Amino acid sequence: FPVTIGHVVFDFDGTLYTKDSLIDFCLFYYRSKPLRRFYAFKQFLAFILWKVKIIDTTTFKHKFIGFIGNDSEEEITRMAELFWDKTHKFNPHLLNILDQYQKASVPVLVLSASPELFISPACQKLNIPYLLGTPLTVEKSSYRLGTNCRGREKINRFKEKFPESEILEAYSDNKDDIYLLQMAKKGWWVVRGEIVAMEGESIVTGK
Repeated sequence: FPVTIGHVVFDFDGTLYTKDSLIDFCLFYYRSKPLRRFYAFKQFLAFILWKVKIIDTTTFKHKFIGFIGNDSEEEITRMAELFWDKTHKFNPHLLNILDQYQKASVPVLVLSASPELFISPACQKLNIPYLLGTPLTVEKSSYRLGTNCRGREKINRFKEKFPESEILEAYSDNKDDIYLLQMAKKGWWVVRGEIVAMEGESIVTGK
């Protein structure tokens, strides 16, 4: 394991978590609160507007998470904790690597485009001390979504939070994270659940 002071960074959706946590959490919300299902039509409309580039990704995501309705931060956190207590869709290969880093006392960080409020209980469950995701604030029965933590924004967030640190290794399934993996001393792609080493912008089978 690296001995240089720095962090090992994991993407979340498609990497540590094998699916899309935002969609899965939304479906869990609908199962738990059936009256919210009417919002699915608005989500579909927002998806169409996003696909034809009438709205950007941040606006689409803001509209998509409307399924939380007027719930308080405490209620959303309660629902998130219930959701993560019930799901086990984690990548066993990544969990093993995570465990080895933790045993070696290497600082571990999740950098994710998912709203921090939604995935924070999962990081706590996995004993991951640091999480940087898309900010979501809930106040007076309304919510506000910050800048989407994706692509180069992940690097901006990391440098802002840890200006004296470096990325020792980084793991992701998302091609938008090419900048993140290039910034790391060693970058790893997660391809169909398997871990492969990055060589430039290409990938080779990991050992």
